[in-house]
This record gives sequence, C-alpha cells and structure tokens, in this order.
Amino acid sequence: MKHARVPVLGAAVLVLLAIGAYLVLGPGRGAREDLNDQKHIVAAQLETIRSQLELQREQLEVAQRQLEIGRQTRDIARETFEQTAALQRLAAQTLEVARRADAKAGDLVSLTRQLLAVSRSLEVIARETERHAESIDRKTGPSPTSP
Repeated sequence: MKHARVPVLGAAVLVLLAIGAYLVLGPGRGAREDLNDQKHIVAAQLETIRSQLELQREQLEVAQRQLEIGRQTRDIARETFEQTAALQRLAAQTLEVARRADAKAGDLVSLTRQLLAVSRSLEVIARETERHAESIDRKTGPSPTSP
C-alpha cells in the first residue's frame, strides 16, 4: 500500500500545484489586464491634460493680445482726453475773445450813435447858419466872394 500512496500523493501534490498556479497566475492575469487598462486610462488622461494645456496656452495668448489692445485703447483714450482738454481751453479763449470783441463792437455802436447824433446836430446848425447867412445876404446884399 505504500506504493499506492505515492501516486496518490503525487497526484495530490500536482493538484495542489495546479490550484496554487491557478490562484497565483489567474489573479495575476486579471491584475495585468487591470494595469493595462489603467495604463490606457492614464495615457488618455495625459493626452486630455496636454490638450487642455495647449488650449490654456492659446487662451493666454488671446488674453495677452486683449491686454495689449486694452493698453492701446487706454493710450488712445488718454490722448483723446488731452486733445479734448486742449480744445476746451481753446474754446474758452475763443469765447473770451468773442466776448471782448462783442463788448468792443457794442462800444463802437455806441460811439457811432453818438457821432450820428453829433452829425445831425451839426447838420441842424449848418442849416440854421445857412438860413441865417441868407437872411443877412438879403438884408445887406451878396458878399463880394459869392457868385
């Protein structure tokens, strides 16, 4: 019976080895599949991150261009403000000159009216003098220098 035990023992050892190999290699195969799947997932995530990084670089470039445009717009606004302030100063000076010219024109109109009044008075005096001279001429005769 001793001989009968050896093959049974050998068979049992073989069965145990087969079970052990299955237990070790079976889950190992699944683990390798899991690792391979994770490797593909990580590779896909890495590609996604690279795409996002490239997109963020492009967004940064756009933001930098917008910033430059904003700076240019600010510079134009400052220049426009300065020009507007200069125009306002010039307009104020022009208004002051116009007011002075208006005041001078008013003075000229007043002087012209006074001269017109003096001229009318002189005309009245001249007519009266002429009538008076005619009256004297009638009374005394024409002057030797008159025609």
